[in-house]
Amino acid sequence: MDGHGGDGMSKHAKAIKAIETAFQAGKYAEALDLTNHAIALNPKDPVAYRAKGRLLQMQRKFEEAIKYYEAAERRGAKDADDFVNRGICKAELQRYDDGIEDFTKALEKNPKYLHAVIQRGAAQWEMRRWDKAEENFRLANEIAPDDANANWILGLLALQRNDFKTGWPLYNRRWKSERFKSRPLQTDKPEWEKDTGLRSVLVWGEQGIGDQIIYGSLLPAVRERTDHVTAMVDPRLISIFSRSMPDIVFQSQMDKIPKDRHDSHLPFASIGGHFIQEVEDIPRHVNSPFLKADPDRVAQLRVELGIQPGDFVVGLSWLSTAMKIGPHKSIPLVELLPIINGPNRKVVNVQYGFKKSDTDLFNAEHGTNVLTSSVDLWKDFEGLAALLMVCDVVVAVSSTTVHLAGALGQRVLLMDANKLWYWGNKIGDTSAWYPRTKIFQRENMISPWNKVVDLVRSEVEFIQNERG
Repeated sequence: MDGHGGDGMSKHAKAIKAIETAFQAGKYAEALDLTNHAIALNPKDPVAYRAKGRLLQMQRKFEEAIKYYEAAERRGAKDADDFVNRGICKAELQRYDDGIEDFTKALEKNPKYLHAVIQRGAAQWEMRRWDKAEENFRLANEIAPDDANANWILGLLALQRNDFKTGWPLYNRRWKSERFKSRPLQTDKPEWEKDTGLRSVLVWGEQGIGDQIIYGSLLPAVRERTDHVTAMVDPRLISIFSRSMPDIVFQSQMDKIPKDRHDSHLPFASIGGHFIQEVEDIPRHVNSPFLKADPDRVAQLRVELGIQPGDFVVGLSWLSTAMKIGPHKSIPLVELLPIINGPNRKVVNVQYGFKKSDTDLFNAEHGTNVLTSSVDLWKDFEGLAALLMVCDVVVAVSSTTVHLAGALGQRVLLMDANKLWYWGNKIGDTSAWYPRTKIFQRENMISPWNKVVDLVRSEVEFIQNERG
């Protein structure tokens, strides 16, 4: 009994049922209100606390969700699901080791709980404990050999560690993963492979613009082995790709391509599997630079920004707008003041989404002089490319801007948050994909940026002094 008598218990049971009904109907606000009612009716029952924790987690209110999962645990809720959900909340708050502890508790309850293994591996990845991450992802593949999520994630880690022979086949399982957001091309044509007699290939766009740029570096390798290549890309990339690779036809990824124009197809991110089997293969097949800016636009922007021949210009990009991982990759602009305030240099905003009014406000608050051009950095990639070519060095977090600058052959200092596999493909401390991109990695996802910023500041000073 809960102190309310039989009638009170009956009301509580009805409240729990109402929560479930509202949840199943997608009425989450109503379900959340009902959890409060159920808790008031029976404060000792863990079910409503667990439900409230889950609903708060869905709203990304992770701190509050953890409190209710803990309240449920104190009242006897110790299911594997409870530990996994709480662990996910902790990982979202970058409390990765606390999350690992909860995922391990879940696996003590159920040693073959696939989701717990994958989440524990992901948390170890964030902490750059590659061996432990791989151990978990291999365990996930043992538990569920045909699970596309487990295959794909193990593939990503293998690619990051330059194990391409293992990585590419597993990476190609991405199409069957519900976590992978791109959708495959609907076609009855075979997928292109080397030395099969297929001579006219449609390479179709998937994932983001940065991905299309990095995989686009291999399009010439495909063209060398075919008679005709049509590449479907984000419309913003068509003109710059067309200028740079005139023997390839570029069209919008939203266009419909007649079937009679190709005898095969190839997803953008699958090109690498045909050419890259070890990290040294990347520079063998990727010419640098492989994109070309419009020289007239470059000249116009130099005049607009008042750049003189002797000026040392630093381009700055500090935000990623990627929905899930963007905040983890980004750095507050104020933390880059040691770079901005260096002597005898001009700093240019190459951050898409950051308008001149934003720059003016920042300059007024900090006494800086970050320059912003008239280029729409989100819509006008020709303008962005030209702006990047105005710079002597580009300092940036992982974003489309880095890919474009790297493809143009610009000198880039990348402040990497360890979120994307291809930044693990290095020769020394530079990117194998973009040989003028030097990579500065955080120790792990919870370490502060200040060490990276200090190293980048010193590198900028070295480049500036080297230039003279």
